[in-house]
Amino acid sequence: MLAVASPTPSVAFHYRARRIVPMSSETENAIKNEAPRFKVVILHNVMSNWTAGDTEVSDTAIKRMRRGLVELGYDVESAVVRQDIAAPIQPFDPREYVVFNWCEGVDGAPMAYDRIPPVLESLGFAYTGADASALNITTDKALTKEHLIKNNVSTPISKTYTSAECGDWENFPAMVKPAAEHCSNGITSEAIVDNVEQLEERVQYVLDTWHQPALVEDFIDGPEFNVSLWGNGRLSVLPLAMIDFGGFSDYHERIVSYDAKWDPNTEAFRMSPVICPAPIDAELKARIEKTAKDAYRVMRLRDYGRIDIRVRDGIPYVLDVNSNPDITLEGGFSRSARTAGYDYAQTISRILQFASKRMPKP
Repeated sequence: MLAVASPTPSVAFHYRARRIVPMSSETENAIKNEAPRFKVVILHNVMSNWTAGDTEVSDTAIKRMRRGLVELGYDVESAVVRQDIAAPIQPFDPREYVVFNWCEGVDGAPMAYDRIPPVLESLGFAYTGADASALNITTDKALTKEHLIKNNVSTPISKTYTSAECGDWENFPAMVKPAAEHCSNGITSEAIVDNVEQLEERVQYVLDTWHQPALVEDFIDGPEFNVSLWGNGRLSVLPLAMIDFGGFSDYHERIVSYDAKWDPNTEAFRMSPVICPAPIDAELKARIEKTAKDAYRVMRLRDYGRIDIRVRDGIPYVLDVNSNPDITLEGGFSRSARTAGYDYAQTISRILQFASKRMPKP
């Protein structure tokens, strides 16, 4: 997903690459030299409430993606979605083009991710990423939790509240977050609460400020991992990234807050570096990867995705499932792909190749 659609600053996690794991020369040569079998349309948003800075960030990202794909030999067009989804894409032939779906909704409904796929499907296009059902579920943290629990995927105990009457909650410390936000919106150190009084105060804050239910969950005070995966059926896990909270003695600060994710001028950002690949043993790595694959499949992700996981007492817990995650050059998915030896254009090309398998036959 394009980072500006929330809108949020265009700064991704800073990271330390410990060791580059190159892909095989055969794979690299195939991606670089194989003549593309299809053309590409980059479908993206322009929102009326964007600032000039937001628009500049978006334009830069689109140009970067397009330039990289052209260098790989693709014929690339771009199409802008404001409110009408079908009109911008109708000039293109679905037997020739794959759509890179870089939309987060439509103007006036920037969180309506699930509106885009049905239109593309009705016009016969293969497109990158998740379908409408998966997008709808994964943008709702409570629904995501329900699906994970139903399918025996480890995730923190949680409950959704529509009022600040939380006397039945007994697990502390707990984290309180808006149930339908992303990009760490609403996440600060005050989101970690230690008793019922703090819990009810924070739930009321979410209800009043974000105008949506509050998701309360058991706070897993342990290392956090971004697990980027791609594929369909047979999945490949890219190098794990670990957020280093070692500089914080207070567990209330050991979180991926909004500041830690987006604002380089804050202590939270500077003290939360990302190490990729993660410095963990093979056994823990295998457990994390299995949990991430289970979550990817249960939530019916497609082509690419990112699963955010924390570990406590050796047990991985799924915090969030990101369908169509941030795929900008600075984003976490690109970081892991880069650590695996894929440059940005190769990363985008591979995602498009996955989607191209769904193209209608000529």
